Amino acid sequence: MAKNKPQIGDLKNGMVYRFTKGFVVAHAVHTISFLTLLLTGLAIYVPATSWIAVLFGGIQSARIIHRVMAVFYAIVAPLIMITKSDGQMKDWLKVAFTWKMEDILFMPKYIVTEFMGRHGDLPESDFINAGEKVNSLLTIFTLFGLTISGIIMWFPNVFPAWLVLVAYPLHDLSWMFMTSMLLVHMFLSLVHPKMRTALLGITKSWVPVEFAEGHYPKWYRRVTAGKKDVGA
Repeated sequence: MAKNKPQIGDLKNGMVYRFTKGFVVAHAVHTISFLTLLLTGLAIYVPATSWIAVLFGGIQSARIIHRVMAVFYAIVAPLIMITKSDGQMKDWLKVAFTWKMEDILFMPKYIVTEFMGRHGDLPESDFINAGEKVNSLLTIFTLFGLTISGIIMWFPNVFPAWLVLVAYPLHDLSWMFMTSMLLVHMFLSLVHPKMRTALLGITKSWVPVEFAEGHYPKWYRRVTAGKKDVGA
């Protein structure tokens, strides 16, 4: 008999179910495809880093891989998120686009305390905190920027010349913003001592209850209301 599918907020062995499998897979596809796009893009368009093309079998192979990964980045990852996240995408978007005074107060306090490794008395966060809201919104906007400009660059003969000229700087600004966010994101998830635990959630779906209560108390109370730890 198949096991029951975990639900957001389920508790087990001191862990809470934070991300659905679909959300995790979509995040992985998004991350891998963007990193590949970044490397192949640098190889194709930046002379100083053209040597990167060797890693992909040459410049022509890099161009092909760049276009294939563009499809995964712009179409496959969003489709997985839409169809397989069990409604978590809706929750994520709702929280990301909802800003309150507590979110505005969160940012400066977080930067001078938690981000620097010190304890801070921060406003309570829901599914994501204010910094993650900024990351989410910029990710969405740069996704559209990269996709629209990329399509124009891919099929330049279909569009007016002036639009093709605009597409190149838009593409550059979009990948630069996305790369900057990625560096901060990687620092927090891989290096920062207080946030590394978050990596468990986006790779394994589960995070320790203590972590969820401490970093996302509003979300934790909302999704675990009436639930008990079921143990092994």
